[in-house]
Amino acid sequence: MVAKNFILIGANSEFAATFADKLIKNNHKVYGVSREFIPYLNKNEQIQLKNYNEKSTELMYFVETIESPYIVFFNGFLAENRPTYSPTYKEIEKTIYANYLTPLHLFDQMRKNTNIKKFIFISSMAAVKPRNKNYIYGLSKKTLEESVRKSGNLNYLIIRFGQIKTKMSQNHNEPPFTITKDEASLKLLKLIDKKGIHYPSYSLFIMSFLIKILPIKLIENIEK
Repeated sequence: MVAKNFILIGANSEFAATFADKLIKNNHKVYGVSREFIPYLNKNEQIQLKNYNEKSTELMYFVETIESPYIVFFNGFLAENRPTYSPTYKEIEKTIYANYLTPLHLFDQMRKNTNIKKFIFISSMAAVKPRNKNYIYGLSKKTLEESVRKSGNLNYLIIRFGQIKTKMSQNHNEPPFTITKDEASLKLLKLIDKKGIHYPSYSLFIMSFLIKILPIKLIENIEK
């Protein structure tokens, strides 16, 4: 595989850190964007932004210094696990902000830069058809996907993962085809040159088809 430059948005997430490790071991160059210092990168390989939207100009300058980067959006927040737990109003705001408003704003700013090789969005099976157990999360992911697809930019990859074992997924039921951060990172690396919407496995692709055609009540009963 030819060495590539990657900029990881939300680089301190567990998934992003694991993916970065795989990239470095495969001789790719990794840069990061996060609210806090990124311990696995040197100072000149990262930028800290407390507010991605308000400081997007600084981020644009940072991106422009890197040749033909692949931008990977790891931004994400999940507070729902209904009926076990319903999100508060602040958690609903944070879900929409992290999963939709921030990545869309950055995408709109960065897609004007013709130097960027590709935009990669870490999405979710929840985006196939938002269901009661994580409706707001699924709807925010689905809306972002639709906005990217309708943007006119064809250099994008959306990967709909199932559940990945991280702190964010703790105390959630473990559905079929749940994978570890290492497994998810390897699947992401394998799909990196694809375009459009993809799934990390054929099993999840089949499941997405069933979710689309089955009545929502039946799906929710199965998922209980």
